[in-house]
Amino acid sequence: MKEYRKQVLTVKDIAYMMDPSVLKLDTSYEDVYALVDACKKYDFGSCFAWPGYYPLLSSLLKDTNTSFGTSLSFPSGQEATHTKVQQAEWFMTMDPVEVDMVMNVGWLKSKRYDEVLADIKAVREATKGASLKVIIEAMVLTDEEIEKACELSIEAGADYVKSGTGFSSDPTTVHHVQVMHKAIAGRAKLKVAGGVRSLDTLLKMYKAGADRFGIGLISAVSIIEEAIAIGHDIDMDTIQVD
Repeated sequence: MKEYRKQVLTVKDIAYMMDPSVLKLDTSYEDVYALVDACKKYDFGSCFAWPGYYPLLSSLLKDTNTSFGTSLSFPSGQEATHTKVQQAEWFMTMDPVEVDMVMNVGWLKSKRYDEVLADIKAVREATKGASLKVIIEAMVLTDEEIEKACELSIEAGADYVKSGTGFSSDPTTVHHVQVMHKAIAGRAKLKVAGGVRSLDTLLKMYKAGADRFGIGLISAVSIIEEAIAIGHDIDMDTIQVD
């Protein structure tokens, strides 16, 4: 995805930076159809579902302005690297624009940094031509671990570092965004997922350095409708980060 940092955001800008998903444990075909309908209506940037729906989703999105995204080793990140690579190779047959992979956070916490690095590099090699995001599950990490996760992701060739899967009981916070933004230092983009359920939260995180937002479909529609209801563009000078 191409990212544009703007001082004044239109509804179209806000829709573009949002990546709605249907990633519940009971996601159905009807949910996928609803996801695509919302993308046609609002022109969201990209969207995500479970791999079993990828052939359908990639086909349906061909008639929209929304990019096809894939979730790799989701949500645990603890599959073997060989399994991740096989999954990545299959994903690439459907020509995704986005591949969001989950870091093996257990390896990170065990300080097996060489293994973490090799794992991401193997997926990066298998996903050439797609934008790679590495999900670090920031809410279960210390600030120092977040910084290390960002460094390893960037060293391995990630285009984005992403805060979470949305499966943690704790949300991404503005503090997480600030720590990640400082650690990334302009060398990659920053995506937030997990806990973004209001326009106010999205705008504060954008001002703190986030570029993209992975959001469940229901919340994504609610947020964009909230932006539409304001009736005017949003000047970021009016947004205060706590």
